[in-house]
Order: sequence, then C-alpha cells, then structure tokens
Amino acid sequence: MAVQKMQKTEHFFYVQDNQIKFSSNLPMEKIEKIFVHYEKGKQFYTAEDFHVHVLPSQNGMLFCLMPIQQYTDLDILNPLSIKLLNSISDGITISDKHGKIIFQNDIDIEIVGINCVNRYAKDLIAEGAMSDSLTLKVLKSKEDVTIFQSFLNNKCFLVTGKPIFDEAGELQYVLIITRDMSRLKSLEEEVKKLEIQNEKFKQKIRELNELERKKVNIIATSPVMQNVLKRMLRVAEVDSTVLIEGESGVGKEEAAKLIHLNSRRSTKQMVTINCSAIPESLLESELFGYEAGAFTGAIKGGKAGLFETASGGTIFLDEIGEMPLQLQAKLLRVLQESEVQRIGSAKPIPIDVRIIAATNRNLAEMVQQGMFREDLYYRLNIIPIDIPPLRERREDIVSLAYHFLTQIEQKYDIHRTFDKEALKVLEEYDWPGNIRQLKNIIERVSLLANQPEINVSMIREELKEASKKSSKTKKQPKESIDLAKNIDISQYNGTLKEQVAAFEKEVIKNNHEFSFTTLA
Repeated sequence: MAVQKMQKTEHFFYVQDNQIKFSSNLPMEKIEKIFVHYEKGKQFYTAEDFHVHVLPSQNGMLFCLMPIQQYTDLDILNPLSIKLLNSISDGITISDKHGKIIFQNDIDIEIVGINCVNRYAKDLIAEGAMSDSLTLKVLKSKEDVTIFQSFLNNKCFLVTGKPIFDEAGELQYVLIITRDMSRLKSLEEEVKKLEIQNEKFKQKIRELNELERKKVNIIATSPVMQNVLKRMLRVAEVDSTVLIEGESGVGKEEAAKLIHLNSRRSTKQMVTINCSAIPESLLESELFGYEAGAFTGAIKGGKAGLFETASGGTIFLDEIGEMPLQLQAKLLRVLQESEVQRIGSAKPIPIDVRIIAATNRNLAEMVQQGMFREDLYYRLNIIPIDIPPLRERREDIVSLAYHFLTQIEQKYDIHRTFDKEALKVLEEYDWPGNIRQLKNIIERVSLLANQPEINVSMIREELKEASKKSSKTKKQPKESIDLAKNIDISQYNGTLKEQVAAFEKEVIKNNHEFSFTTLA
C-alpha cells in the first residue's frame, strides 16, 4: 500500500439531536461531510479517508475518527508478532494486494536465499530468483493454493498461500507458508526411529510382563532342587507327557504350573483336576463330558468335559494314583488317540492337550499290585520328575521361610523376622508335611506372635502341637488297615460288586466296634 500522507492524530466529534455540539480540531466542513454518510444503527463506516467508530450514549453519539492511512503496511505487525513469526520453523511471507512483499521472516530468508522485503513477486520471477510465484496465483484465484517450488539453493519446498480479506471482502494481503521438504523427510525418519524404539520398549514391557506372569513359588537353593528346576524348564520346551512324583506337600502343582507357563501353551489355560477329590460317579462326566439325555439330571444340550475345555493348553491330573481302573482305560485312549468321547456319544472329539500327571503314591508298586494299569503307567511316565521331600533339601528351608514371611507381610500388612535359634530349629525339623506344613507353621506363628521377632520357643511350641495332631491322624488309619487285614474275604459270595459291598460293610462294622472298645 503506497503511503501518500502520514497522520498520527485521531479525531472525534459529538452529535446531539442531529447537531454537532463539539469536535476536535478537524475542520467543520470535513466533519459535516463525514456525518452526512452516517446511517442510523451503523457502528462502523468509512468516509473522507477516515475509519469512523460510532459510540452511542444516553444523550447523543460520539464519533471517533481514525485516518485510513494512519499506518504503513509494516505497522500491521507489532514487535511481538514479528518475534512470534520469526520463531516459527516454517518460512513466512506477507504480501500486499499488489504482490509486494511487506514481511519475510528469518527462516524464509534462509530458505529462499535472498531478502525479498519491499520487492514485487513478478520481479523476483523475472530475475530468476524463483521458478514460480504463489503470491501471484493467490492474487489471481483469491483462494488457498499449494505448490512445490524451487529456489536458488535448488531445494524443493512445499509452499501454501492463503488470501486475507478486509471487512468489505476485498483481498488485502497474501500469507505464504514455505516448508522445507527435506526437513519434513528428516522429521519423518525421526518419527520412524521413534516408532521402532517405541516398539522395542513395548516388546521389552511384554517380556517383563511375561516373566512376571511366569513367576511361581518354587524356591531352589539346594543343589538337588536346582537340578530338578533345570529339568522342569527343559521339559517345558517339549510337549511330552510328564509324571511328577513326590510326597504330599512338596509342591507338585507349582511344578506343573512352572512347566505350563514356560511352554508354547502358556497363552492357553491349564486345567487342574484332583482325581481324589471328585467322586468316582462324577469323575468320568467331568473329564470327558456328556451328551444330552446321557443320564438323569444331564444338562440340556450336553456338556463339554475338562479335556475339551483344556484343548490347546495343559491338563494337570493331580493324584492320578486315585483314578479308578475303568477311567484309566479311557485316559489311555486319550493319550494314544488324542481324542475323547462324551458319555452317551459314539462320536470321538479330537483334542490337543498336554497332560501333566502327579502322584504321591508309588505307581510302580501299584502296577505290580494290579491297582494301576501298566500300559497307562508307561504312557504317563515318559518324562518323570521326582521332587524330593523337604528333609532332603534342608538348604531350601530358610529361603522358603523368608519367602512365606514376605507373602504374609503383603497379605496381612504385618512384619515378622526370625532369630537365629528359630531358623536352626526349622532347618533341623524333618517336616513330614513338607512345604505345605512349613508354610502353615510360618503363617500360624506370624499371626499369633505379639512381637516382630519370631523366637525359638514359638517355633518349638507350634511344632509340638503339629506333632500331636499328626500322631492322632495317623493312628486311626493304621488300626483300620489292621482290622481290614483280619477280615476273611473268602466268606463273601456273589458278583465282584456284591463282594466289595459286603467287604466294605464288614470293615465299617468292625471299625465301629473297635472305636467303642477303645473308648471303654
């Protein structure tokens, strides 16, 4: 915009009842001409080279006048605006409606290679400073335009032009934004690097979560237990059937969990079945499922067995030595054929399960006694794992004791510790109930103690009580077995089922009579 005259003074006049009451030092003739252009209700208008702002009051109207040519083109940008535009990473230029560049930020000067302020776009093209002028395109189209453009440094830039209109809708300025495509490419590469790094972090988090998920309560301080743990982890890598043997309470189920969670089936579930806890009449239907109407009380539509439910994962058969002979035959078929057959159905269902079995009984002896199928025993015993009792790995006792203290602290929010003598007693005790008994003793002493430190007397007292209860529970089964041995089974006739029923009746009768004799 050309500057004909610089005026830095604002003027005003006051009108009441269509009469000019007072005014600034502007000639009255000029004021009257300005007032003539006023239309009722207008707040802004232009007249006689002035922008007029009308402010109505209770008794009249105040007319504020500002010369249209009060500012040069650069006066549209205050110092703060210039600082902000120079802080932007893109090139910024502003041109007037004639194509004259009135502002160019520092980045744009660096990109273009020359200072273009106060120069016309058409002249820059003629001089070869740029291949094309987006400013001229925007002035012509009066719309947003985006092009690729080259400058003196032979770099390619993405240039976007935007028209800026005044209150009357006339194009007043053109804003040009220039982006260095090489910089965008660099930023894109940085983003890709960050994405790769982010994916690595995610993978690391997944691995840490997986390690956390695979944690199980297995303490292996002793050399013998460390060897067992190594064997478990090696076995986890293959899909073979595993037979875990060991006394009650040594942690056979925890061993099965460790194998499952470190196997390729870890994302699937592990189904645990205690063969001694489910009645024989229900065990078959629980394991293999049934069809609708297979028996009275069957669910409409039938029910999938636990082998079907565990398909893709692992099935843990705890106390496998308690499984009835009839079901042992069906289990053998599952191992051989990898399929199950529901009760009431003749259609086999293919399954994909890994079987881990566990027992505290001597299956080899049971095979010799005819109480366990020999073929099933060899099918289960492909990879045997024998977990030693706690008395054979005393180095683990202290570690386990502190491990249980940590669990108790987390569960009950109480802090306990041991004195040296207490730990010595724990190490010397034989632990017939193994880890389960140790855990129960530690928890009981921790909860009953009225002081932070667990001393030797507390441990001895609890072990003494445990020994008393153990002797009571062991006495009755031995006496019952002795009574059963004294019964002459040759006296029973009938089918095998009838003979077994009569035998059980006789055992119960004799045991009942023995109890009364003992009380007397």
